[in-house]
Amino acid sequence: MTLSPKLAAEQEAPRSLWVDAFRRLLDNRLALFGLGFFVFISVLCYLGPIVYRLSPDSQVLALESTLPFTKVSLVEVRFDADKATPDEVTTLEDFADVYAINPETDVLQIAKKGTLNLNGIRFDKVERFHIMGTDSKGRDILARIMRGGRISLGVAFLATMTALVIGVNYGLVSGYFGGRVDALMMRFVDILYALPFLIFVILLMILFDGFRFKILLVFMAIGAVEWLTMARIVRGQVLHLKEQEFILAARATGVRTFSILTKHLAPNLIGPVIVYSTLLIPAVMLLESTLSFLGLGMGASMASWGTLIKDGQESMRSAPWELIAPSIFFSATLFAMNFLGDGLRDALDVKSAKD
Repeated sequence: MTLSPKLAAEQEAPRSLWVDAFRRLLDNRLALFGLGFFVFISVLCYLGPIVYRLSPDSQVLALESTLPFTKVSLVEVRFDADKATPDEVTTLEDFADVYAINPETDVLQIAKKGTLNLNGIRFDKVERFHIMGTDSKGRDILARIMRGGRISLGVAFLATMTALVIGVNYGLVSGYFGGRVDALMMRFVDILYALPFLIFVILLMILFDGFRFKILLVFMAIGAVEWLTMARIVRGQVLHLKEQEFILAARATGVRTFSILTKHLAPNLIGPVIVYSTLLIPAVMLLESTLSFLGLGMGASMASWGTLIKDGQESMRSAPWELIAPSIFFSATLFAMNFLGDGLRDALDVKSAKD
């Protein structure tokens, strides 16, 4: 029996799991907000310095703990007149006290012309607008937040990838082979679960305190202790999938074990892995910030959000905006990633969608 063209046109075309999941994700406003905010933060941290050109390391001690939305006039000092970057940045008052030969005349001239040469030293007047104020050393807070975001997000992604590589492969092997292999591998995971991982990471950071590439040590240390849950999730999925007909058929036709693991099982794990990854990223960011808050994370030259929060805590009473600004960025990013992770979990959960 054949359908008429009209009925055939009205018949709904079958949709894949990913299409249905994408549509359910679009219906979740919190998940879309989380995704949009995360994209906004990423663009701000990585592309923001192209527009907002203030250096996060430029110190003007005279601008210590300046209030947000403050506009100031400064003088860039270049001991070599042809040098592109200034050797020092100071205020007009300090310029008059330290460098000016005739203070009133020199200050008036640089205010009008914007540039001045004295004894081979070049002085350029610049205007700065500190949107979020400055810290206790006169550094722009927003510029430091953008760089701190790059550090925190970078460590989170690298550590998450490390956890994925270890956890997915470990869970695949454990779940597929089963029996004694599975029992032995899972007992090892149980033993590691019983260890105080924060203390383990702290000891590792102290042991390699003089390590040159500290950022690599941080994400490797965090990633190496965050793979356990991923391994259990993958193992549970593999235990279910390996009894399905397509796996049994592959075994019966003599497909090699490596091909079954990589071509048949691994593609069916993409959904749970993506969901857990979005939930793991904020957990890693929180752990990295905890280490930085304790003084065991990034150094002063690569201050993450945790380091900025630690620095802001020291001047919380006299300049609360130094603590509030990085805390808002950090907390909002964690909320956004959790919203996105929950939305992806609901979108890829076929049973909950049917309910």
